[in-house]
Amino acid sequence: MASLCFVLMVSVTFVYTAASIIVRPSMYSDGGWGFLGWESGQRASAGFNYSMLPDLADISKGAAGFGTVWSPGQNVFPELLASSGLSLGLSIALVTAAFSALGLVGWYLLYRAFGFPLRTAMIALAIVASNRFFNTPFLIYNGGEVLLFGVAPYFALMVWKLRSLRWSAVTPMLVGTFVLFFAKLSGIIFAAATIGAAATCGAEAWRDRDTLRKMVVAVVTVGLVGVTFYFAWYSRGWTPVHPTSQLNWARLPMDVAYAISASCCATLSLPDMASYILMYPGRAVLKSIEPGFLVFLPIAVGVFAVTWSRLRGDYDEYLRFVSLIAVASIAVLLVTWVRGSVVGHEERHLRLVALLFLAGIVHAFVEFPGKALRTTFALVVVGASLYGLASFAIRVGVISHGPLGDRGFRHMIASPEVLDFMRKIDVAGPDRAPPLVLVPTPEMALDFARARVMANQADFDSPDELRARIYRGRVARLYVIMQNKLVANGKADIILRSFADYAIDAWQTIPLGDFVCFYQELPAK
Repeated sequence: MASLCFVLMVSVTFVYTAASIIVRPSMYSDGGWGFLGWESGQRASAGFNYSMLPDLADISKGAAGFGTVWSPGQNVFPELLASSGLSLGLSIALVTAAFSALGLVGWYLLYRAFGFPLRTAMIALAIVASNRFFNTPFLIYNGGEVLLFGVAPYFALMVWKLRSLRWSAVTPMLVGTFVLFFAKLSGIIFAAATIGAAATCGAEAWRDRDTLRKMVVAVVTVGLVGVTFYFAWYSRGWTPVHPTSQLNWARLPMDVAYAISASCCATLSLPDMASYILMYPGRAVLKSIEPGFLVFLPIAVGVFAVTWSRLRGDYDEYLRFVSLIAVASIAVLLVTWVRGSVVGHEERHLRLVALLFLAGIVHAFVEFPGKALRTTFALVVVGASLYGLASFAIRVGVISHGPLGDRGFRHMIASPEVLDFMRKIDVAGPDRAPPLVLVPTPEMALDFARARVMANQADFDSPDELRARIYRGRVARLYVIMQNKLVANGKADIILRSFADYAIDAWQTIPLGDFVCFYQELPAK
């Protein structure tokens, strides 16, 4: 069984990598924003992690800003490869493959360090490799998610081995936390939860005098991390955990249901599969998948109950360790939700917790004496894995039909006609100044080599959000590229009127198939 799982894991990972290199990946808009900010800052020599985008108060000038929304790792690693001459698309494919493989090895080492037998570890990793969350970044780069998958198990393994928490452990834990944070902002939450769990996961920790010493070490370490993070990052700009509304206690029951459900099933992408079945455009049964978490809740509770009852005795310390990590991680998320942050109910937020539980769940059910429960578990796993593999195959077909840009990645919004037009306007004018171009999604902006660029997400931004952005100042050549549907729903008009120093009736248009370009040019001096 272990050998078969190993072959499956290696085979599917090789197929994912080959498809990624041949087809070339696309990216989510989060990745587009990250690359756009990073590259604009590098071109202007603005400093590490600084962007240099047009200033809304005067679009003829640039405004430097320190990036706090995403950690730099998702941009740095692909850009390092791209600086050697590789295309950005190929660089993304190689980074994804490297961190995915690194993660599989890391989770294997961690599961074995927890004491699980080879068969359990390999079954768990075969499940991971077959599921949608694992293969998604090979074709749609999700930045920090795949990086965190690759480095988190090594941090957990280090803390597990250092769980006696001598003072000598402070330095490696601080360095490890920085690595997690560099991969993804939420890595700092996982690091703090893991360190805290190590201090209190011993047998009858409340009676052990040594627990107090370990808690002091943990508090000092987490405190140093927290102070550094606050002054070096959090206080310098907006982050997704910043509160945006009034306290929202009414959502707490749904928040709890989501957190418990995701901690159990995020490795199987079950909520994602439910979204595909129940919320697919054109045949949607539900408007939100949140009610599904209420359905998953009793199932998750049952799975955890079986796991605890089967593993108690032989794996007590493992159960305490991962459960304390889960409780701490969930507590942080609940606080951010109650405070009204924009962090949504996405299973990825608790995927590391689910990965920690996965080996224990697999071991409990694979070794369960009752055939009915083992069979049920096997059917769920096989169904989720088949969904993951099938979704990848479908995604290959969809992504491969997207136009390949000059940077070597696939565009899923821009059309070939638009990309061709972008190349034509990406030149200096008579005054040797580059044009300023506003595009409707950040990844499109990455294909400009010379133009100054701005981006929005008009498809998803509300009319009020679009009205709130006012652009002042004038440039020699201004282009605004938008989908025709934005003209039809009135958002294009809102965006054009946002350029306060341009007459609304002076815009000229260039049809580009499903897109249209609005432009104004100042007379040559």
